[in-house]
Amino acid sequence: MKKLLYLSLALLFISSCALLGLNIKRKTPHRAEKLPKFSSKDSLVGYLSKDRDCYHPYYYELDISFDPVAKKIAGNTQIFLEAKEDFKEILLNLNEEMAINAITWEGQTLTYRRKHTGLWVVFPQIISKGNKLKLEVQYAGIPVVAKRPPWEGGLVWKKDTKKRDWIGVACEQVGANLWWPLKDHLTAEPDSMKMTYRVPQGLTCVSNGKLLEKKDTNNQSSFTYFVSYPINTYNVTFYIGHFEHFSQTYNKEEKKRLHYYVLDYNLETAKKHFIQTKKIISTFEKIYGEYPFWRDEYKLVESPFEGMEHQTAIAYGHGYKNNNYGIDYIILHESAHEWWGNAISVKDYADIWIHEGMATYSEALYIEEEFGYSSYLDYLGFYSMLIKNKKPMVGPRDVNFWNYKDSDPYMKGALMMHSLRTTLNNDSMFFGIIKSFYQTYKYQTVTSGDFISMVNSKTGKNYDWFFQQYLYSRYAPSLEYQIILNDKTGEQKLFYRWTNVADNFVMPVYIRYPDGTKTRIYPETKVKSLTIWGQGKNKVGIDLSSGYFAKKEKKLK
Repeated sequence: MKKLLYLSLALLFISSCALLGLNIKRKTPHRAEKLPKFSSKDSLVGYLSKDRDCYHPYYYELDISFDPVAKKIAGNTQIFLEAKEDFKEILLNLNEEMAINAITWEGQTLTYRRKHTGLWVVFPQIISKGNKLKLEVQYAGIPVVAKRPPWEGGLVWKKDTKKRDWIGVACEQVGANLWWPLKDHLTAEPDSMKMTYRVPQGLTCVSNGKLLEKKDTNNQSSFTYFVSYPINTYNVTFYIGHFEHFSQTYNKEEKKRLHYYVLDYNLETAKKHFIQTKKIISTFEKIYGEYPFWRDEYKLVESPFEGMEHQTAIAYGHGYKNNNYGIDYIILHESAHEWWGNAISVKDYADIWIHEGMATYSEALYIEEEFGYSSYLDYLGFYSMLIKNKKPMVGPRDVNFWNYKDSDPYMKGALMMHSLRTTLNNDSMFFGIIKSFYQTYKYQTVTSGDFISMVNSKTGKNYDWFFQQYLYSRYAPSLEYQIILNDKTGEQKLFYRWTNVADNFVMPVYIRYPDGTKTRIYPETKVKSLTIWGQGKNKVGIDLSSGYFAKKEKKLK
């Protein structure tokens, strides 16, 4: 799910960021956001119960037919799984709107029961640990229609400007069980997949991975794609429409190309607009390492919704618009997700900042690479104004919960990374940590704890205090300060302390002298002081580019 509303505002006001920088007095809300009441339905997707944790699906084959008139699909899904423990029953997921025609295994029709999205499949005998087997599920129905994609997920049945069918899907958080049966949990990434989509002739279907085969039979066309890397299942997708394809050379020697699928009437516009993609990918390769899915290619696909980071088939529906930097933030943000969210995925939506905060911070790093550090600060400065601080960034676990209206995993996640960078005060170490984390956990699922452990390991210090504040407390650190100036002597006394933090919070802050030079101070929860000479009657200031925190001038002495 995307922060598109907030980023649209950013596009409107980004030109003012150069004036604002990070010198913004941030307020910490006093009213916390109440969590919803969770039920057993939430656990059916979010919790790894015994009947879900006993097996791992390592490969899927999908075969799905689309009826755009009836807005109906009919599918046959083959699930290849390995038993992690002995079992006689397993829990899959399939949305209630989908009717099951049959579930078979080795020629036998299996019994099952259903509740909400839960699909319990019962075997006639105990399946022993280590065994590999194939289930086949035949199903059909009218899938849930997305109310507001990509935020509120489902199938998207639209018409292009020529009144022709334009179909897609967006199902982050709500889950891929909307349109195919699977083990719908973030940890259950298959190693590979094959997907066949059958559509009325005249339409083209684009999906993840590489196109293996296209066939035309009677009034139908089929498109078969293969994904050769692990993939988080909400990223499995399709786009059906009247597309034209073109490509761009990325690396001539290695025969790497970037591929684009756009509505036929937008072809010439897209050829000019998508030129920027090559620079974006090469910059992220420089920062994080090689693009993680070259075997499956890189694709931007024009979609009937604004954007989504579908692995190797990124949804693009932003209307070919750039911001004041001359950059399309949808291409920028969603491409960053190929590293953060796709190659590295979280085990639970509780840690979604690793997807969204890192992708948003990647935007700022690209701005820094192209326009310099001052522009990087301006970019983050605007995002800092959108932080709500109504709940901790790390949310509840095992209930598949993420409030898509909360922008903090994006904005606060990005500003937290900036704060870590300035706290370490060592760019070589900071970027080494990010790159090491990516390279260590590429094609795996992770938690916040994994990232914190990497920081502690690489620095040789314990930064739990830092992450406890930014991830597990809803409050922004608040710096209270007072400056007392002696007009006769020119002496300045700076009194300062942290509030809204634990006693062990020791993040440094820069103070800026009137001549523009800076020095670091180390506030604590008790009042500290610093005597400053030689600045005349011009008071020193608190430099908010030090990191994300609020400041409040208050009588402390």
